[in-house]
Formats: sequence, C-alpha cells, structure tokens
Amino acid sequence: MSTPTPIPPDERPRQQWLVAALVLGCIWILPFVLGGFWLYLGAIIACYAVASLGLQLMVGLAGQLSLGHIAFVGIGAYTGVLLEKELGVPFIVASIGAALLAGFFGLLMAQLIRLSGVYFKIATFGFGIICYQLLHNLKGLTGGSFGISGIPPLEILGVDFSTPAGVFTVSAVFLTVTYVLFLRMTNSRVGRAFQALGQNEPAARSIGIPVERYKMAVITVGCIAAGWAGALIPHIYQYLSPENFTWHESLVLLIMITIGGHGSLAGAVIGTALLIIIPEYMRDLAEYKMLVYGLLLIVSMTLLPKGIAGGVDAIVGRLRARSSKPVQEVA
Repeated sequence: MSTPTPIPPDERPRQQWLVAALVLGCIWILPFVLGGFWLYLGAIIACYAVASLGLQLMVGLAGQLSLGHIAFVGIGAYTGVLLEKELGVPFIVASIGAALLAGFFGLLMAQLIRLSGVYFKIATFGFGIICYQLLHNLKGLTGGSFGISGIPPLEILGVDFSTPAGVFTVSAVFLTVTYVLFLRMTNSRVGRAFQALGQNEPAARSIGIPVERYKMAVITVGCIAAGWAGALIPHIYQYLSPENFTWHESLVLLIMITIGGHGSLAGAVIGTALLIIIPEYMRDLAEYKMLVYGLLLIVSMTLLPKGIAGGVDAIVGRLRARSSKPVQEVA
C-alpha cells in the first residue's frame, strides 16, 4: 500500500485558499440555482457555519473543547435583537456589540482554563446551562419561555435586507468575512501557535509559547464569532426563544465540526451544511434527529476518522502519489 505524497508546506496555503473559494462559492451560488427555499436554508447554513468556525478554531485547532458554545450564540442573538428593538441601534452596530459582549463573556469563561483536564470541559457545560436558565428566567428582558417576536426588519445603511434574498446575502457576507479572516489567522504566527498548543501543550510551552495567554485568546475569538453569528438568528427565524440555545445545540455544533473534519475550516462549513440539510428531509421524524446525528457521528468516526475534509485530503494525496510515480520505460 503506497503512502500518499505529503503536500509541500508552501503549497498548503494555496490549496487552502482554493478549497475556501470552492466552499464559499457553493454557499453563494447554490441557493440562487436551486430556488427560494434554498435561500432560507443557505442563510441558516451560513449563520451556523460562522459559529462552527469559531468552535473549530477553539477545539479543532487549539484543542480547547467547549461543551457550551451555543450559549455565546444566544448571548449574541439576545444582545443584537434587544439593541435593535429596544434602543433602535442599527444592525451593523448591534451585531458588533453582540460579538463584543459574547467575546467578553468568552474571556470570563477563559479564566477557567486554570482547571485541569476534564474539569474545564465540564465547566463550559455548566456555563451553557447557566446561560440557558438566565434566558428563561429573566422574563422582563428576554421574554422568558415566550421569547421575543416582532423582530425589526434587517436594514443596513438604509437598504432593506429583510427579504429572503437579502437575509441570505448578509449571512453569506458574514460567513465569507469570518472564513477569510480565520484562514489568514491560521496561516499566521498566531495560528501556528494555536496549532502547536492543540497538538502538544507541554511542547508548545517548552519552546516559549505563552500557553495560558493563547488559550484565552483563542477562546475569546471563538466566542466573538459565535456572538456575531447570533446577531443574525432573529432576522432569519423572525423569532427568538431560549429553546434555540439548549445544550443539545452545543452538541450539534460539536458534531458538525467532527463530521466535517477536525481542525479544518472547510470541514466546519461542510459539516454544518450537512447537519442542517438532513433534518429538512426528515421533518416527519424530527424526534429522531439526535439519533440520526449519533449514527452519523459513529459512521464518520469509523469510516472517516478525520471527517469529510480529511477523507478528501487522503484521496487528493493518493491521486498526487499516483500522478508523481515515474513512468516505467518499456524494454
């Protein structure tokens, strides 16, 4: 069995940008090709893909597993809609405020990195439960279990983006900007430090990387992305409820990045698209959604332990190895 030819380091950024163009191109083009329903679905995929990219940066790249990531999406969603609805703040400013507040709470949660081993992961789970309960119980602010309706129209610089095409366009822009920024970050010195942290923390510390500082930085950045994505959710669903931010949804985000490909930005988007499209075709079996997700996770771990993106990488590697074999001369 031949070993796939490794991709030279100087070719990796070029290949990553090519994959980025392919993945983002699909997000932008497919809804227009496939019709109105796909505009709505494409907006949901783009929105949750932004949150998944933040989680991928934390978990897949830097190895900081969070079991409460959806809480930061919820913080962004409620912050954004309250700023718009109660204070009349423009959407762009409200979305930035939502991202910054989620990042602030992410920085607070990052203080828990002093907990060793599994205790940090359990603490993030607890943080998610606390946020969910606050959304339920602060009825005067969040509407409690009744949620918030009467979402203001999505307007940017006086232009109405509240139509399905408009909401999709804004969501796709959010995803494109996040993806490009994260791709540049992963290829930078900071990104390489994150990767070193994820691969071997003692080794990263031994070469002088300030591990605690980088852990707090990557958690904060991941939460900022989650909050930014959250600001879009009320405009997509036209309603906001705490039930959108249960711990089940945190698990779904983890499954998205696992099935898509651990450590791969493209994998995060692909996994998100897959796990949002599939339930749309099994609405009559909605109560079995988590069962299907569990089965997908088991099958993925068995057949594609590095996710869909890792499987594609392996196929490309084999094709490169086959094409690079010298042609034997015929005697």
